[in-house]
Amino acid sequence: MYFLPSEIINFDIQILSISKMITTKNIKLNHKQYFKILLQLYLKRKWWQIVLLWAMSILFFVKDNPDKVDYAFIIFAIIYPISLPIQFWRHAKTKENKIFLLERYYEIDTEKIVGVLKDNSKSPIKLEHFIKVVIVNKTFVLYLSKNQFINIPFNAFQNSTDLDYFKTEIISKIK
Repeated sequence: MYFLPSEIINFDIQILSISKMITTKNIKLNHKQYFKILLQLYLKRKWWQIVLLWAMSILFFVKDNPDKVDYAFIIFAIIYPISLPIQFWRHAKTKENKIFLLERYYEIDTEKIVGVLKDNSKSPIKLEHFIKVVIVNKTFVLYLSKNQFINIPFNAFQNSTDLDYFKTEIISKIK
């Protein structure tokens, strides 16, 4: 017969939390893709302003006696929406935004997202620094500020398991 000792022996049991890290495929935006993302993000946020502008210009146009100010507003309502894509195209093509067009991949874990450029320079960003996530054209757009973001296309993930992990573990922490 075996007896247990009267003293209780404490064992420290450590539970190791193994955090999964996923690595995306290489991502390279061209000017056209960057322009498209910028324009769609703008329209997603400000579509109502353009609709309001057009509605007001129609009201001024059908008014009984439109004056010069009304005609100026109507001209502005026509020119402004046309000028937006031109502004975004110029912005997408500038040399200052060359960094967005460099080839990179991302290393993603539960604490941070690390962007790794072709020259192996790294830029880690803690998940707590992201303020929101928007999905545009099967691309995750992760905002750091109102005008600063990173984009990760759905097809950049190695497999559907990585994509599901990103959606459940990473996106849920940001939203």
